[in-house]
Amino acid sequence: MSLNKNGGMNMYFVIKMAMIGVSLEKYENLNDAQDRIKELYEKGFREVYLSQEIPMKVKVTVEF
Repeated sequence: MSLNKNGGMNMYFVIKMAMIGVSLEKYENLNDAQDRIKELYEKGFREVYLSQEIPMKVKVTVEF
């Protein structure tokens, strides 16, 4: 498990593109996500992406 600069956990996403849609898998460990990408690539998937979650605070105000 890796921690971000705020002390929270980093999450990693493996995104697999397929003929009928998109698959999203979530991992706590970068090594696990990279291993999954290797597995998918060996199975013939060529459009596989790795993304890292970037936690942020968002403030929304609504005016009427």
